[in-house]
Parts: sequence; structure tokens; C-alpha cells
Amino acid sequence: MTFRFEPTRRGMLLGAMAFGGLAACSKTSENPAPASAGLTSSWQLGMQLWTVNAELEKDIPGTLKAIKDLGYELIETAGVRGTSAAEYRKQIEDAGLKIRAAHTSMSKLIDSFDKEIADAVGLGAEWLVASSPKPGANFDPKKDWVVAMTEAMNADQWKFNAEHISKMAPKIKAAGLKFAYHNHPMEFLDLGGGQTGEDILVSAAPADELRLELDIGWVAVAGADPAATIRKYADRTDLLHIKDMVKDPAEASGWRSVEVGAGVVKWAEVFAAAKEVGVKAWFVEQEAPYKKPILTSLAESRDYLRKL
Repeated sequence: MTFRFEPTRRGMLLGAMAFGGLAACSKTSENPAPASAGLTSSWQLGMQLWTVNAELEKDIPGTLKAIKDLGYELIETAGVRGTSAAEYRKQIEDAGLKIRAAHTSMSKLIDSFDKEIADAVGLGAEWLVASSPKPGANFDPKKDWVVAMTEAMNADQWKFNAEHISKMAPKIKAAGLKFAYHNHPMEFLDLGGGQTGEDILVSAAPADELRLELDIGWVAVAGADPAATIRKYADRTDLLHIKDMVKDPAEASGWRSVEVGAGVVKWAEVFAAAKEVGVKAWFVEQEAPYKKPILTSLAESRDYLRKL
């Protein structure tokens, strides 16, 4: 999300989506697959709004209605789209959707903490999620975002972010919000002696002040087992990003985001672990480049999830 990935969402994930996707998937959305007694008996269908960022730039009310028509119910925001938090909340709720979580970045939290808290509260979010760490001066914005972050985030930079989390976490709790951290692949790379960036961040604050939103697709890209990772952080994991990935040599990172069920993730194992640890909510997220209209892809992800 551009607000969380400085200066862009990710270099590898840039690209416009055709607004014709609203029409292209309308036929699919008219006949959604029936809800099963499985996943939807435990969780409502959630979605991260960055997935439809290009559509929102053209038509916020129409895009939100299309999301609702697809059967998604819970929303995780990605900024407030140039308006006030209260106005954006009203637009989302007018579409029949409920905001559960709000994304920002560690850079924005460090640089404009009070505003980010006020926006999350104004949105009516339960969770405020830090979507990415703040890199050091060695971050190269000309490179693919994932590649550049992997190169920039050494142990010292993870500790820098952890120090800020330790100061922010109690203040976020005092504001009535739950604070969570969202990962990318670099969090799970071995920094030496088995230590990872994720472990450094988790040690920054107690479990009642710092929770986790595990992005399952990026966990898999990092080479970690998603179900095992959920269980490893069982006392912290409240939220998930339901993202699937395939290898793609055309992408700088070597991976591309796809519809849920179309990639490498073993979703039955993921949701079994999620039920075990008591995951509170999850949000489908797919990122550019897209191979078909994104709302068509969201319908396919919905249908796959409802069959699990």
C-alpha cells in the first residue's frame, strides 16, 4: 500500500487495473457460491482494500458496493483516500461493510504518530496494523520494494523499529486500539544464529500490547511453513492476510500474488492452525500485477474459501 511502502506499495507490484473489472465480474457476483458450514461459520469474509486500490481511485462508492455484492463483509483499510477518517468510514458503512482493522506503516507511525492514531480511531477500527518497518538510509527506492527492503533491513534496523514499537505499543493500547504488526518475507530471514526480524519485533512489547497479522503469502515466500508459523506465534496471532503466491521469474522478487487456492499455500492446513490459535479475523489480499479483472479474482477467491 503506497501509504505503507515508501515511496510506493512495492516496485514490483505497480501497475494500473482496468476499471472495467467492475463490469467484468458482475455476472460472477450475481451468483455467489453458497456459504459452507466451514470457514464462514467461524469468520466473516474479510478483504484488504489495497486489493482494489485502482478501482477506488476512480469510484469509491461503486467499488465498495461491488465488494459487498461479492459477499465480503469485513474491511481492512489502507489509508483514508484523501478524505477524513469519518467521511471514509461513512462511505464504507453506507456500502454495508464493517471496518475491522486499519493499516499504516512504521514510517508513518514514527513520523506522524498522533494523526495515525486519530485516523484509526475515526475509522472505528479495532486494530491498528503496522504494515511494514521503517528502513534505514541504505534503502534504495529505485529497486523493487521487496528486494530493497531485504537488503536494507539488517539487525540494527530491526532493533530500531523494535525500540519505537516498545514506546508506541502502550500508547496505542491506551487509545483503545489493538496494535498488530504485518510481515513481508524479510522478517523471517535468518540474521545470524537463528534470529529473525520478526523475533526482534515480537520481543519489543508484551503480548497484551503487540499482536501479529501474519501475511500468509509472504510467509510462504520467505520459505517458512505458514501453519507452523501461526502456531509458533500462537499467543500473538490475531489476524491473517489470506494471500496466495506463485513463482514468476518475470517479477523482481521471483513471486506473484494470485487468487486464493491458485498458488502454493496449503490453505486447509492454514485454517486448521488459525482455528487452533483463535485467529480473530482475516482479510483476502491480492496484489498487482493482475492477470484478470481484480473483482473477478476476488470472486474466485471467495468461492474457493467458501468450499474449504
